[in-house]
Amino acid sequence: MALKRLTSGEMIHTTQTWVDPKHRHQQLLSAVAEVAVLLNHLERAHQALLTLQPVTDPSAAGRARALEDLAAQHDDLVRAIYALFQVQIHLAQQFSDRQSWLRLRDAVFPEGLTVITRSYADEAGQAALAMARLSADDKDQLKAATLGKDSMWGLLERYGQVAQKLGEAATAHYTPTVNPRRADAADARNQWIRVVNAVLASIDMVPHNEELLREVVAPLREVERRADRRRTVPGESEPAPSLAPTPASAPAETTPPPSER
Repeated sequence: MALKRLTSGEMIHTTQTWVDPKHRHQQLLSAVAEVAVLLNHLERAHQALLTLQPVTDPSAAGRARALEDLAAQHDDLVRAIYALFQVQIHLAQQFSDRQSWLRLRDAVFPEGLTVITRSYADEAGQAALAMARLSADDKDQLKAATLGKDSMWGLLERYGQVAQKLGEAATAHYTPTVNPRRADAADARNQWIRVVNAVLASIDMVPHNEELLREVVAPLREVERRADRRRTVPGESEPAPSLAPTPASAPAETTPPPSER
């Protein structure tokens, strides 16, 4: 049997009575000098297990949805503006006009539509770089190219604004929240196990410990036995806290899902 197979809930339930001064379990433990010296350590381990639980950020799902919406807007605007550049290139009647539109297209999207496969931070930065490459004459040419009530310059400004919001949203989403880390929770579990094993070893060393064995140790051993049996039943054990793996980068020729950017 092993204490490590207990869930955090079983650990807390077990030592809740051990650290409660009003409970008979704590009174039995404190009456034995070899065990009493460990009770301060036990109290700290119990409290750490309560405090250092990994907490799910309730706003994370909302931030992720907002990030996906901004990413979709960004990609749609890039595709639309790039297509409009292509339209201007193909409809230009003068060679000089065609060359002018080609130059403008490559100034804004030097690597074409692959910009939508970049990381969110890169997409935001690429939009800012593109806007900085345009001269006053370039902007006048884009303002003169209208589509309904809007102009190509208006679409580019919207593209820059959405890209900036996308970068800011990505930074906020990926900033760690001030919550206990999973590694901290794992450390708390390990410390609880060390202290409880020390308490059990001390109980075994003292004579006339029948009451402690029957009232304090036996219930824990039963929980351990149940935890051992639970190992053979899929889906019933509590996995040890671990850090989530970093998703792999998507290939440049395809648009990766928003969750990977």
